[in-house]
Amino acid sequence: MKSISFIFIICNLMICNLLISQNITNTLGTSGVFKIKDAATDYLSVNQSNGYLTLNRSLALPNTTTFSTGVVFKGGNSFLHNYQGTGTSGFNTFLGINSGNFTLGGTVSVEGSNNTGVGYQSLSSLTTGFQNSAFGMNSLFTNSTGNDNSAFGTASMKNNTTGLSNSAFGSFSLHFNTTGSSNSSFGASSLFSNTTGNYNSAFGYMSLRGNTTGSDNSSFGYFSLTSNSTGIWNSAFGSNSMYSNTTGGGNSAYGFYTLNKNTTGVQNSAFGSSTLRNNITGNDNSAFGYTSLNSNTTGSGNCAFGFFSLRFNTAGFNNTAYGYQSLLNNTGNYNTALGYNAGSTITTGANLTCIGIDAAPSSPTAIDQVTLGNGFVNSLRCNVQTITSLSDARDKKNIKELSLGLDFIAKLHPRQFNWDKREWYDDNVSEGSKMKEAPTAGFIAQELDDAQTTAGAEWLNLVLKDNPEKWEATYGNLLPVMVKAIQELKSEKDNEIAELKTENNELKDKLAKFEEMQNLLALEVEKLRSINSETKEIKLTEK
Repeated sequence: MKSISFIFIICNLMICNLLISQNITNTLGTSGVFKIKDAATDYLSVNQSNGYLTLNRSLALPNTTTFSTGVVFKGGNSFLHNYQGTGTSGFNTFLGINSGNFTLGGTVSVEGSNNTGVGYQSLSSLTTGFQNSAFGMNSLFTNSTGNDNSAFGTASMKNNTTGLSNSAFGSFSLHFNTTGSSNSSFGASSLFSNTTGNYNSAFGYMSLRGNTTGSDNSSFGYFSLTSNSTGIWNSAFGSNSMYSNTTGGGNSAYGFYTLNKNTTGVQNSAFGSSTLRNNITGNDNSAFGYTSLNSNTTGSGNCAFGFFSLRFNTAGFNNTAYGYQSLLNNTGNYNTALGYNAGSTITTGANLTCIGIDAAPSSPTAIDQVTLGNGFVNSLRCNVQTITSLSDARDKKNIKELSLGLDFIAKLHPRQFNWDKREWYDDNVSEGSKMKEAPTAGFIAQELDDAQTTAGAEWLNLVLKDNPEKWEATYGNLLPVMVKAIQELKSEKDNEIAELKTENNELKDKLAKFEEMQNLLALEVEKLRSINSETKEIKLTEK
């Protein structure tokens, strides 16, 4: 009863003081405790020893409809409130120094509603924006009318004003975005510079950091697409993938350091660590496999599939390589290689086709050749036995009779020999130990060259000398000469037959005359016989 009386006296004193003066001072003694309670429960207490204020029941605040209603302040700044503008649905929550504001509103209920801001000055510029979530100091700081944005991290989406449906997670993510919409950013400073770009997705520290107005880009990995500014339709997956891309568009990069130096190149596809790593302005390239097209800078229209394929190509264009180390050293154009190590010796050669393991042209700088297989291939198989080639008269000029024929063929030397190739030996010198047992037939390139040089017919191209260390023979070019030789033989035979026919006819005529004379002689003999017989008869009669 005494405690109740004491509380009653204290309350009366407080009321009297409120009526009499504006200042109320109650001083607690050392270790004293001031309490407000009922008979059994402490509701509020102040402890002089530590200065703690203890509230043992809920704190009921009214909904915030003005700056002075239902607001928790820290110092002279608002700290916690759920401001609801006139005519709006509300459901806002703001926690942090100057988080949110007391002027947001709208003309329809959803405007200025359903926002959550946690952190110093988060969502502090809102006007009619709705359904925004901001967590972190200065997150969505400038957002005014933007809707459906989510920002997590210090200064994330700090400069967004009217951008819609953006998601940012990480310190300074989407930091400079203003009106860009439908962007997703995960990682510190990801999409940091984006201002008006739309539909970008960035995952990883500094990913798409430099993007400003580029749209429809997807970036996954540390520093992926970090320099992209206005490039569009790019996809990068992997640490440092498309690191230097600025305005290039339509590129796809998957793997560590893929398309790392690309700046303005467009429509490139790279899959595999370090693929197209040094490409700068090359376009329309496709690379699949570790370091494929790794050195390409400005070359375009190249396709590389396989480990080290087109590895050292820089400016060569329209090349196709499929297989381990295919077109490894190529810098030329229009080359095609299919198979393990196929075309790997080519450097500046052009329009070369190499099919099969280790298939290589006559020299690294050769042009316009097709190579099938390596030096171990001993048969070419196909359902037909000939190769069709262009031979239209409308594509030919100075058509005349071939001057080479039987005399030229007669000077050739078909040979029988056994293969003993130099490349079969470590020192590249054949000494017979690896010679093939079975002999074969053919020509010797040097002998063919001597024959065509002597005849002044180097234009026959019977010998390919692109590689001075390995001459090759083109037997097929002998076919027209062989046909001509056969025609000459037939002509000679026809002449001989004609002469024989003439001689035969002459003999027939002589024989006919002989037979006629023989018949005349036979008649004369008969006459003589008749006369002789008559003479004998007369003589007998006279006797």
